[in-house]
Amino acid sequence: MAVNNLDRSRWYLGNVLWFGGYNSKTDRENKFGFLSSESGTELFFHKNELNQSNTPTDNAPVLFREGIGKNGKPTAFNVHLLDKPDEETSERLTEYLRDAIEGGIDFARWRYRDCVVNCLTQFFGDSAIRRLATSGIAVTKILPLFYKSRNYNSQFAVLAADESFGSLIAQQISPADMPSSFIDDNIDQFAVWVKNFFEATDCQGAGASPSDIINVLLDHISISAILYLAFYNYISSERILEHRRDDIEIFVRRSFTKNKMDILPFVRDAYQQNFSSREQYHEHPVISPFITAHLIKQKMFRKDFSFVNDIESNAELSSDPEYFILSKLLPLIGRNDEQSVLSIILHEIWQGVLLNKIPVSHPSIFKLFPQCNSLKIRFLNLKLSCEAFHWNAKQPDGTINKKFLCRSKVCHDPQVLADLSQDYSDFTIYDWLAHYGMTYLVAGEPSKRDFPIKLAGYFNRIRELHSRLHCRSCGVLMVPNMKYARIEASVWDAKSKRFVKKPFQAAYRLTVFKCASHSCEQFGIGHYINHCIGYKCSEIIDARDLSEKCAEGRFICASCGSCCTKHQEKFGNVNKGETEQVKYDRLYRDSPFFSS
Repeated sequence: MAVNNLDRSRWYLGNVLWFGGYNSKTDRENKFGFLSSESGTELFFHKNELNQSNTPTDNAPVLFREGIGKNGKPTAFNVHLLDKPDEETSERLTEYLRDAIEGGIDFARWRYRDCVVNCLTQFFGDSAIRRLATSGIAVTKILPLFYKSRNYNSQFAVLAADESFGSLIAQQISPADMPSSFIDDNIDQFAVWVKNFFEATDCQGAGASPSDIINVLLDHISISAILYLAFYNYISSERILEHRRDDIEIFVRRSFTKNKMDILPFVRDAYQQNFSSREQYHEHPVISPFITAHLIKQKMFRKDFSFVNDIESNAELSSDPEYFILSKLLPLIGRNDEQSVLSIILHEIWQGVLLNKIPVSHPSIFKLFPQCNSLKIRFLNLKLSCEAFHWNAKQPDGTINKKFLCRSKVCHDPQVLADLSQDYSDFTIYDWLAHYGMTYLVAGEPSKRDFPIKLAGYFNRIRELHSRLHCRSCGVLMVPNMKYARIEASVWDAKSKRFVKKPFQAAYRLTVFKCASHSCEQFGIGHYINHCIGYKCSEIIDARDLSEKCAEGRFICASCGSCCTKHQEKFGNVNKGETEQVKYDRLYRDSPFFSS
């Protein structure tokens, strides 16, 4: 092909518009096509100008030289396909990039950036990048090409292979543009840079604020580098917690588990240099906000009952339902019979509810009493804890199929079985009870009679019936009916820091509630509030709304007509045509824990 005015001074980038295809005039496949250059010019190119045997596809990126063909039209020569390039193409692309960088290209706005970076990463390995790094072009001009690319860390390592942290800083490369792994490898120099940066800022006088680069860096560097800076107090604890609070909390939490966070050796060196004792480390302002809760859990696990004092003296934890309940419950176990434990803890829980120490939809309640998927699916509007129990389902052939039921439905992932193999930081109430020796009557087969299931059901009933538990006269939250039967229980005494015998007179029934406001006309009047025992009914039985009773003295459900186990023949008239969801919404939409 004759060539006129071929520009051999530089390479150009473009993409294939089309190539080949059947030509009806010649009755054969075309051996030519057209591509578009960076400037938008369309150029003809022939198959003979391709440096490879591959057939180019539409939109494929190409590197080429521009010229004029024999027909006097713009033509592309020496066309290199970048989607499957070779070493020669690598050299040409390096040459092109060198010219582009010297010409002041803005990589942030360059339409071919992702394509070229992908080629450099996927096909050429490190060779093209190394050519750029050794071509005399400043690293600071090359780096923008690779910013935020998938393999930026490895590309940076090639470019900065012979550079130190200090030399990169001297070239005005910000630490925020250095991979966190590079900063870790140069942590001493980085820390000095941070210290000098703040000292230089302080010299600017009062009111001068540090550059935003520090905030960017705190989000960018590794947790190991964060801890190093914190232990040497190179950056204020307040600023570190503002940016990396969640990471610090995870680090502290995992330091108490088997699955400890991978921390680089220089953090341990910094720890040994700056702390003379573990207590001093615990008091560090970056660590202290998270350490107390885990130290208390550690004491719980070791059955060191001084954790009760720790919780009571800590305003934040004493108002956390998880810690409140465990501080009241765990010291009772093993020293009192189960009925006494149940009576006392229900008394404590209700007092906590009355005093708003136990918001019954607090997330930590669900950590102690987790949800199961069965209830999540069935009750979308009101979060309820799993209260599954074991059920031997007899099959038609006489065999027994062991299942779990939760609210009369099969529960496929019961949350009520203890798993002591996990870290104690993740213990549910069932794990803590098993750890303290309170197990189910039949191992692995919880029943409605078992203490943990009663406790889970109690919280669910409070959530569901909460709006019903207020006095209709004065609006005050009613209290469960108290039976004045004294109980002497062994409890932990916070003052003497030992177990003592203490009398209680609060054995609560969970079905009769009364107003405790002396100024109310309903004061002291008990009202039976419960769920119907009819099969699959669960209508709310509220004595204030019902008057008809059976011969056994039990209220007759307005929904299914059932009343007591003696009159089971009445069971079965369920829902009166309502779907389960419609009925559920009707019963509980007044609860403050119900969400639309």
